[in-house]
Amino acid sequence: MTEDEIIHAIRERYPAGERPPTAPPEAVAELEAAVGYPMPPLLKRIYLEVADGGFGRWGEGLSLTDTDYRFSEADPLLAEYLSWRRRPGYPPSVVPLLTWGCAIWSLVDFSTPEGRMWGWDPNARCPWHGEALFPEEFTLAERLRGWLDGVHVFPAAPIGSYCTEG
Repeated sequence: MTEDEIIHAIRERYPAGERPPTAPPEAVAELEAAVGYPMPPLLKRIYLEVADGGFGRWGEGLSLTDTDYRFSEADPLLAEYLSWRRRPGYPPSVVPLLTWGCAIWSLVDFSTPEGRMWGWDPNARCPWHGEALFPEEFTLAERLRGWLDGVHVFPAAPIGSYCTEG
C-alpha cells in the first residue's frame, strides 16, 4: 500500500463528517520545533490533508490542537509530548501517537523519515529497571496498514536479559 493509498483508506474509514478537520500548519510546525526533527512525511500528510487526530487504532490518534475531538484521556499531542520529555533519559525524537489503555502507548520516531514505531508498556518489561520504552519492528505505514486491516498487534516488549518470567 502506497502513502496515497493509506491516505485514501483513512479518508474512507473515517468519512469527513466523522473526523476532525485537518490540523493547521502552525500546529505541525510548533510540534516539529519542540521535537527538533521534522514530522515523518506520512504523518504530516495525515494531519494536514486528512484529520487532526482520530485516525489509527480505533481512531485514537492524538490531536495536535485542543479541539472538541478527544480520542483518549490524553492531552493534545504537543502537551503530551512535553510531559513525556520530562522523563529521565527519554529520547527527544520519540513522540507519543496513541494509547492502547493500561498505560500502554504507540509512539513514532521523528528522527526517521519512515516513522519507526516504538512501544511503551510499563506492565511488561522490567518496569523496576525503567525499561518500558522499546523499539518496534514496524514503520508508521506498516502500523497504519495493520490498523486499517483490523490487525491490532499489541506493542510487544522484548524480555530483557535481566528479566525473569513467572
